[in-house]
Amino acid sequence: MNTTKSRKNLSTIAIIAILLLLGINGILLYDRASKDQEISQLKKDLTEVRHLQSELEREYYEALSELDDMRSDNEELNALIDAQKTELTRQRDKISTLIYENRNLEGARRELDNLRVQVDGYIAEIETLYRENEELVMEADRLKREKEILTEEITAERKATDELLALQTNLVQEKEIMDREIRDLARKVERASVIEVGHIDVQGYRLTDGGRERPRRRARNIDVLRICFETSQNDLVEFGDEAFFIRLISPAGETMAIESLGSGIIQDLSDNSQIRFTQMKTIPYSNEVETICSNWSPNMAFTSGKYTVEIYNKGFLAGRSDFELR
Repeated sequence: MNTTKSRKNLSTIAIIAILLLLGINGILLYDRASKDQEISQLKKDLTEVRHLQSELEREYYEALSELDDMRSDNEELNALIDAQKTELTRQRDKISTLIYENRNLEGARRELDNLRVQVDGYIAEIETLYRENEELVMEADRLKREKEILTEEITAERKATDELLALQTNLVQEKEIMDREIRDLARKVERASVIEVGHIDVQGYRLTDGGRERPRRRARNIDVLRICFETSQNDLVEFGDEAFFIRLISPAGETMAIESLGSGIIQDLSDNSQIRFTQMKTIPYSNEVETICSNWSPNMAFTSGKYTVEIYNKGFLAGRSDFELR
């Protein structure tokens, strides 16, 4: 009886032990399955991490290569490319942080997609700037060619203007020479047409109460001077009125002139100076030798000394003589 009871107890213990072993084995199998699943997920995640990082590095370096290929001699575009490369490096580091440190693979994928869009935008922007730059270069070349053409035209016009100015200067100089020659010729003609006078004689007279004239030589006794001269023949002079300007110069060297008695000023064409004359005598000239007389009565006392009489015709000195009053 006791033996049978002992066997039953052993059977019960064995069954319990078997059940415990089966339970433990089940737990171990479940735990192993869970760990295998976790390891599988970790492997999968690691594979995706490596894939994302590899894709990130590939996209990053391809973008850098494309940007470097777009470099040129344009410093502004090169500076923009450098700024874009710096921004790409910052974006790559940000995505790497999401991948390795934060294990935010979904966020990393979004940022990687944004990086692709950003790179495409950079390249499109640079290509646009390149096209605009090429257009500007073409426009600059066109303007340069137009400027060169305009410069050539201006140079040609300036040369033509200089030639015209030189020609004008020569013409002006030639005209001045011709004018001077014409003036000289006219002066010579005028000088040749002067009616020379000679036999200049000056006599002093005193007027009596009866109006008669009596010759006098003393200055204090003279009331009027009679200036007589003889005209010469000149075939260059046409018949007509001729004016003779008589100039009396006192012993003091002053021209005796009273405007109310017909005195005035004429131009001495021999030196273009202005001279005063005492009186003017106009005669009808007929190319014959003729004696002309003119009286000068200034209603003032004459002084003793040597006087000079000059006679002008057509602005030139036609004759000259001296006389003396005691």
